[in-house]
Amino acid sequence: MFKVGISGDLLNSNNEPCFGDIPLNLLKDRDDIKITWMDKTISKLNSEITSNFDAILLNLPKANADCVSDSNCRLKIISRFGVGFDSVDIEAMKRKNIIVTNTPNAVRRPVAVAALTMIFASAGKLFQKDNLVRSGNWNKRTNFMGIGLSKKILGVIGAGNIGAETIKLSKPFFNEILAYDPFKSQNQLSKLGAIKVDLYELANKSDFIVILCNLDKNTEGMINNDFFSLMKKSAYIFNLSRGPVINERHLENAIQSKKIAGVGLDVTEIEPLSIKSKLLNFENVIITPHALCWTDECFNDIATEAITSILNYIDKKPILNQINK
Repeated sequence: MFKVGISGDLLNSNNEPCFGDIPLNLLKDRDDIKITWMDKTISKLNSEITSNFDAILLNLPKANADCVSDSNCRLKIISRFGVGFDSVDIEAMKRKNIIVTNTPNAVRRPVAVAALTMIFASAGKLFQKDNLVRSGNWNKRTNFMGIGLSKKILGVIGAGNIGAETIKLSKPFFNEILAYDPFKSQNQLSKLGAIKVDLYELANKSDFIVILCNLDKNTEGMINNDFFSLMKKSAYIFNLSRGPVINERHLENAIQSKKIAGVGLDVTEIEPLSIKSKLLNFENVIITPHALCWTDECFNDIATEAITSILNYIDKKPILNQINK
């Protein structure tokens, strides 16, 4: 019997799969598979867990080297629910011949749409205007003029799967799109409809900036005081990648000193964000709980893609989304 553990944090408050039943039936319909929901409180996999399961559908819990170090480790594949994989020690899994996969196709459009949602909400001053009505200040609306996009420049940091989709969706709205991605050539970016620039040129020229890169040793803290000092005071920046890409203390200073016009964050350095965070004190900061792209369609597609990777392993079919080849 092939045993599959599923992250308990993928259950909603009614203890039902937050991605619906249809993807789960792909596993339930198999007589050779046993499904177990893991405890919701687990934040990190341990050797007891990895000795019990052949596969884990993993959401938030971390998977470090320690959890697979014992000789009785049974684990063969970790299927990450989502596109990010910085919570998994990729090299440690590779040393143990444990396959790690993610779901790049399922999140491409939803995260790109979420990026545009942030841009539109900030440019239109959506939340400020909503607050005018709720606070009885309807007639102050002339003080909250929105920003048109047709003459503005969008900067995209990271032009991979999601970044490319964001560029594609953004083209009708912006005058020009700049992209920073050291792994993409000018020709590749031109085909997408973007101009290749270095990081600081992007900071200096863009009116709206969207961060969509991976988190690694090169990108951690990459958006810092140096970057903010080059941005236009009228510019906005949005992070839908990983929180640590931005130095949060430097971001707080940039907002406090009005070096930039506004911020949108779907990710933060520490999650969940403390209710005492200074970022919550600014009306020009939008923060969502690493969930802006979450829709019924998105989660159905993520779960289907993640579960298919597990089934392909069992059935000895090609695994399309393996990270640690």
